[in-house]
Amino acid sequence: MPSQACGDTRSVSLSGMLEEIRSFLTVVEEGSLRRAAVRLHTSQPALSRQMQALEHELGGQLLERMSTGVRPTAGGQALAMRMRALLASYDLAMSDTRRDLRGETDQVRIGYIATAPQQYLRGLLREVRRSHPDTDLKLVNLSPGEQIIALRAGEIDIGITLDRGELASEFYTRKLVETRCCIALSEQHPLAIRDRVCLSNLKGEFFASWDSQQVPGWERQVEGYCKSYGKFRPKFHGAAKSLAQAFELVANENSVLLLAASASHLSPAGVVMLPLADAEVTWKIVVVWRRGRAGGALKALLDAMLNERLPKGGEGELRNPRVSPYGRTVRDGV
Repeated sequence: MPSQACGDTRSVSLSGMLEEIRSFLTVVEEGSLRRAAVRLHTSQPALSRQMQALEHELGGQLLERMSTGVRPTAGGQALAMRMRALLASYDLAMSDTRRDLRGETDQVRIGYIATAPQQYLRGLLREVRRSHPDTDLKLVNLSPGEQIIALRAGEIDIGITLDRGELASEFYTRKLVETRCCIALSEQHPLAIRDRVCLSNLKGEFFASWDSQQVPGWERQVEGYCKSYGKFRPKFHGAAKSLAQAFELVANENSVLLLAASASHLSPAGVVMLPLADAEVTWKIVVVWRRGRAGGALKALLDAMLNERLPKGGEGELRNPRVSPYGRTVRDGV
């Protein structure tokens, strides 16, 4: 009996630590204890006590309290980066084991960016679920950088992400859709009263930027657009690790944020979303998967994605048939 009690204590301790880590990651993503508490369905004082217990356990400050919310310290950023990958592996191992114990063997793990056209994804997933009812489709919201790491580690089977030309040397990639852009501005910004803005209107503004590990190549692409279509070299501010942090740079520090038009339905506090008038400024959203891995439900999903057209009035359209690496015609964009 004593050994069983000791085992129970270890289990509770591990469970409690995992809960604290998950809560901490939510606080980092939200940049606010209040918003994180709402998302976690707990009270703000209880969440504060959790964060204090975690800081005590690790022996240092993880969060810096500010008038506008909280942000991670250098140690907190390091912890968040390591724990995201660790928790993803842990969750995947636990879910895979549960499925094995239930006798289920077929699953497709899909990484996606938050700004991917949601109405497009829903239709595709419904189609694959109809054709493969025994397949478990697992959706994982990951940044472009996190998707590449997860693909390399075999933690996801397919990624839906922003186009990066260098991906083609390592993975199969096909364009799903090319979408126009929108601009996120502070509600107090002088341009916020307009119906739309041109890129040239943003000369002299600070563009909210991303952590290079989360969204590799972001600044290079934005700079290319600004120089080509706005005739200026942009200035960048911040290094957001999540969309919530990027919106905080807009709302609190008056930065501007260039996004795919498929994000225009979002309504973050203190931020307005306006269409970008420059039709040439677009984001390409691609599907990425590991070479040699396309069978069963994964192949069905790729077939559905690469042969599907967006409804009229959507963010873009797929065209120009071509042959896929696994030997059937798909539709790629121009």
